[in-house]
Amino acid sequence: DQAADFVARTRVDALAIACGTSHGAYKFSRRPDGDILAIHVIEAIHARLPDTHLVMHGSSSVPQALQDMINAHGGEMPQTWGVPVEEIVRGIRHGVRKVNIDTDCRLAMAAQFRKVAREKPQEFDPRKFLIPAMAELESLCRERFEAFGAAGHAQSIDVIPIDEMARRYMSGALDPVVTAAEAA
Repeated sequence: DQAADFVARTRVDALAIACGTSHGAYKFSRRPDGDILAIHVIEAIHARLPDTHLVMHGSSSVPQALQDMINAHGGEMPQTWGVPVEEIVRGIRHGVRKVNIDTDCRLAMAAQFRKVAREKPQEFDPRKFLIPAMAELESLCRERFEAFGAAGHAQSIDVIPIDEMARRYMSGALDPVVTAAEAA
């Protein structure tokens, strides 16, 4: 009800949901479940606000393989868990249209930086660090794009000029739709 009221009053077209996620690598001390990661809140809000784009901030998955690579090459990263990819996909099925995974991207690059530094301690050329780091980042992003259903859709995106978007907002064509609450 709070989300529906907020969207109706502000006319926002994207809403970040508090569902237990947080920025950074140290989100959960155990694999998250419904007690600490409330995807059901996203589902309920999407049912009331079917046309409002939902946002999941702090949704990096903190892959175990990257934690292991960091630690194998001199890092001291304590065990942690992120948001499971399958839970992000569940959110996407229920209106999430923006997912923040920057920590995963930084972990991918940092893991490769550490690996190069450990395996080739004489190396000083930043390109020798960046080339494998960018390859790891590309691999991570490809995996996420595929899992999130975004891969291969670039050609179907029609660019809308800013003046046209402003006209649509001013006309009310983009006003959010708020459905009635179900009887308790």
